[in-house]
Amino acid sequence: MSPVFPTVREVLDLVPVRHGAPRLVAGNAGLDRSVRWVHIAEVPDIATLLGGGELVLTTGIGLPGDDAGLREFIGALADVGVSGLVVELGRRYVSGVPRVMAAAAERRGLPLIELRRGTPFVRITEAVHALIVDAQLTELRATEEIHQRFTELSVEGAEPAEVLRQAAELAGCPMVLENLSRQVLAYDPAGENAQLLLDGWERHSRQIRPPGRTAYDPDSGWLVTTVGARGQDWGRLLLRWPATESTPPTRLTILIERAASTLALGRLIRRDAEGLERQIHRTLLTALIDHTRPVDEVALRAKALGVVLDRRHLVGVVVRHRSDEPAGDAGTSDDEPAPARRGGRRDTDAEGPEAGPARLRDLAEAVSQAVRDAKLTALTSPLDDQSVGALLALPDPAAEEKALSAFAAALRRV
Repeated sequence: MSPVFPTVREVLDLVPVRHGAPRLVAGNAGLDRSVRWVHIAEVPDIATLLGGGELVLTTGIGLPGDDAGLREFIGALADVGVSGLVVELGRRYVSGVPRVMAAAAERRGLPLIELRRGTPFVRITEAVHALIVDAQLTELRATEEIHQRFTELSVEGAEPAEVLRQAAELAGCPMVLENLSRQVLAYDPAGENAQLLLDGWERHSRQIRPPGRTAYDPDSGWLVTTVGARGQDWGRLLLRWPATESTPPTRLTILIERAASTLALGRLIRRDAEGLERQIHRTLLTALIDHTRPVDEVALRAKALGVVLDRRHLVGVVVRHRSDEPAGDAGTSDDEPAPARRGGRRDTDAEGPEAGPARLRDLAEAVSQAVRDAKLTALTSPLDDQSVGALLALPDPAAEEKALSAFAAALRRV
């Protein structure tokens, strides 16, 4: 994608400009400045009438005749923020622009271009303005598609992974959704290497700190917006835009904000069912149980979420309310450290004969809290209407008994 406005470099490639045999005299560093408009001027105080971003065309007949006046003229154009100055030779300057003008433009990084062959300025203005209008129409169409696409996703209640997939498709750039702990909830590499994208993510994310709710961090090359609603922010959505290029176009800012709004709305809708993190845990656990995804992919996504599975001793635990336990499993003593048993079940006391959605959600929250209190890492999620599973990732097999005991004790406290 390219910004709405063409750069000075792009303008120099237009046919009417090439017809004038252009030569860059100074200000090579400013060739990537955007050209917002083209203005023809033959008076020395033209800077007072400009707003910045203009490409100024002149024959030089009205410019000052002394060195100090030329330096002041170039300085005024640079101060107002014009994108460049084009001087047609032949009327005021025959062989080239004055050296003092070129030196002043070079000091200020202002592109100064000579046209060594006469060409009607109107053809240049028409070509540049047509380029700007076409780009603005393209931007408008892209913006309309963004609004339409995310409106459909909001209505459909799309999952975060689908929202990021379509956002990355529209942007053509990698995207990452993280929570406030810098853990990756969803991502789409947009065809790039996912391993390289997520490697060391938490450390890398802490270095991305642009100001404001939506902003671009040129040092890291990430466009960032906060995700949340009703005053409760719960994550960030990041879009990688190469730092070597110009700032992201407006439509990417619109895209990332619409994607963030869609994610926030989806979370509000689903918050009574289960948290976003638990949804990701459930997806990964289901994939492991059903073998619906490659193990390497599950391990990569789990690592980005803060749960390392590679080279770990994995222990599966199933937790359910004692009243929901199948008849063949009854009779366990309350004093027995149930999670240490190979069956991996820890029974909890609960009131009521039925396990409804709210009861299961409370149990899932209790298991997650117990994992945190025991200082363990695990994937946790409801497995069916009555039980919650936890896949503990331990450093080595020798830690299993101690970890299960700590988990059981934490679960009793919860």
